[in-house]
Amino acid sequence: MAANHKTGTVLITGASSGIGRATCLYLAQRGYTVIGTSRVAGRLDGVREDARKGGVEVHGVELDINSDSEVERVIPEVISEHGVIDALVNNAGYGLWGPVESLSIDELRAQFETNLFAAVRMTKAVLPGMLEQRRGKIVNVSSVLGRLATPFNGAYASSKFALEGLSESMRTELWPFGVQVSVVEPGLFETDFQANQVKAERSQDPALAYIEYVQRYNSRHGQYEKFSSDPVKVSKVIHKIIRSKRSGFRYPVSIEARAGILGARFLPERLFRWLVSRATMR
Repeated sequence: MAANHKTGTVLITGASSGIGRATCLYLAQRGYTVIGTSRVAGRLDGVREDARKGGVEVHGVELDINSDSEVERVIPEVISEHGVIDALVNNAGYGLWGPVESLSIDELRAQFETNLFAAVRMTKAVLPGMLEQRRGKIVNVSSVLGRLATPFNGAYASSKFALEGLSESMRTELWPFGVQVSVVEPGLFETDFQANQVKAERSQDPALAYIEYVQRYNSRHGQYEKFSSDPVKVSKVIHKIIRSKRSGFRYPVSIEARAGILGARFLPERLFRWLVSRATMR
């Protein structure tokens, strides 16, 4: 049931599918003014239509978060129309897959452009208003791979490790001004992440020493899809962060995410690496 009052303005990137879409709808139903962005405006038609069916509204904005000029042009327009952004959810991102040796520098640079630099770009765009009102929430959607890295996900994991390091620094920097930074670390969820995953051009090159392990990884990976959960679980955590007076920093979401993080923390390193290798490559 839709709420009949507005509880704040939330800007969500990557809103056309997956966690972004689910979060747009979930927060709109709870009375927030929700602005969702996508690089292509038409991709937001579905979430806006679902919102209308539920008696609420999601405002769609076409925005290439990888473009300085677009962010500098569009975000002031959004703020002029809707007021200061109370919460920013940096959700947009994708995965680049392949052994590190197979990655080109251009491919790796593009991975960081979307998963790290765009989050910085968006944060810088909304921070002045938050600092002026001395309150605000920045929620960076990371991954369990932002805490531990698995084979052939080095590009994605490194971008999320970097996002978490940046977030930790910002959390301390912004705390005196009432702006709180949190990181959400989802595990496996029913999204388009796998479908949209980019495989490095040389990732399947038969000349690579890893090709046998790559093939085993590919054959096993589908088995884990059955553990995927409804992305609304992540939306609920994001809502908890936004409405909390004092939000925490890291929020792992899903049993396998928590288990992996605990395993990496408490198991002997050699044993943990053997388990990861066993589960993915052997």
